[in-house]
Amino acid sequence: MLLLPVKVVLLLCAMYPLVTAEMWIQFCDDTACSANCGISVSVNDPGCLANEWGRNSLKIHGSNFVGAFLVHSPDKNCGCQDDCTEIQGTGAPTCIDISKQAPSQSYRFQLTTCIALEGGSGVGNNCKPSNSEESWGR
Repeated sequence: MLLLPVKVVLLLCAMYPLVTAEMWIQFCDDTACSANCGISVSVNDPGCLANEWGRNSLKIHGSNFVGAFLVHSPDKNCGCQDDCTEIQGTGAPTCIDISKQAPSQSYRFQLTTCIALEGGSGVGNNCKPSNSEESWGR
């Protein structure tokens, strides 16, 4: 039987957590997370969600998660960000109303704040003026 020193065991535990933090989001049509909710999407996936435009709420489920941010984009390919919604971790509400956020055609998740004024790594609103057809993906 192989016995490892305590320092090695602690290092291995830090590198491979025993509990996996996972949070899943469903986009829903109404503000109460009860109408036409889509498939669950992991907030750990930074890819662009281009088929959720017109949604009004986020239905949250998962465990042991510390939080994330939903970046709102007015175009169809997450080309810029014009709004940001904080998704709190464990103990957060299970439904977030996003109906009053900037009109969006695509979304993506990130783990750091996207609001520059909060001291995050994000750039805040970096979209071109709304008059620009390129900015709106039309």
